[in-house]
Amino acid sequence: MKTVLVLVAVALAAAVSFGLAARADAASSEQIVFSGIGFSQSANAPFGFWIWCESAESKNPYAGECNGAMYFYTLRITKHVDDVVPLQEPSEGQYLMTVESRDGSVSCTLENDPPATSGPTNAVHVSCSAPLSFSDGLSPNPVVNVTGP
Repeated sequence: MKTVLVLVAVALAAAVSFGLAARADAASSEQIVFSGIGFSQSANAPFGFWIWCESAESKNPYAGECNGAMYFYTLRITKHVDDVVPLQEPSEGQYLMTVESRDGSVSCTLENDPPATSGPTNAVHVSCSAPLSFSDGLSPNPVVNVTGP
């Protein structure tokens, strides 16, 4: 009977420890989402994006990873994109995403003006080398959502 109680106590302690460790990892996770539409004057092209990234400082297997989609309306192109370079934070509240489709047909960099604010009140600058080449893309009112520490 004592052996059973000891085993139950050890199992309970392990479960509690694991749960606290999982909460600590979640609490130290920072996620960033860019979502919006924009336009490039030089390419005369509207575009859109929805990209989620995990901060490089996060304590989980997704640290630095990005995933999402970019779309180019007049070209009728929508592609899944993920990070080519891990998410960067050049300054507090400023995020730089470098993403590409697996086949290389979409390759872009997105960067917000800091600080990120609530709602569609931000600005994200976009430059692409594919499917069009431009460096003047602007999304004047996207949502930039930052959660975590």
